[in-house]
Amino acid sequence: MQKLLSILLIPSKNGEDYLNKIIRNLGIHYHAPIFIPHLTILVDTMIEPEALKSIANEVFQNVKPFKIKTKKINQSEAFFKTVFIEFNMNKDLKNLFTVLSKKTDKRAFSTFKPHISLIYKNMPEKERLKIIKNLNIKDEFEIGRVLINAPKEGEEDFLNVEHWQFLYEKTLRVN
Repeated sequence: MQKLLSILLIPSKNGEDYLNKIIRNLGIHYHAPIFIPHLTILVDTMIEPEALKSIANEVFQNVKPFKIKTKKINQSEAFFKTVFIEFNMNKDLKNLFTVLSKKTDKRAFSTFKPHISLIYKNMPEKERLKIIKNLNIKDEFEIGRVLINAPKEGEEDFLNVEHWQFLYEKTLRVN
């Protein structure tokens, strides 16, 4: 049976810990959900879970950990992009997005804006800008893992952030 699934790129241990602390602090302060730091490379795709696991195994088989460079901290009215780190496009991200799109839902490259969100919450722009002003973010992060996630069983979207289900995990290896 097809499910709504996404593929997430997770920072390596140091970057994940660093971002977890920021996400947790913002979540506690603003009564917002706490979630795993991630860059969504394939979003909201209707597909059989086993089919996507197979695609992920194939696509990420020889992918080694890679760096992504911070472009800027930004904000928006969109729940899933309340305050986020924008990253420069690089060949690794571009290649992975292109291959995954060809093998799944054929999304246009122009729709891919690499970012890692730091808080999910509807809030006034003034508050979002205040958060940005008080943040000091590292210049780069290393991507070290891949996850496939799904909404909580029985739910049709990803809004219940703290109850996402993780159906697949792969650690990117240097060798």
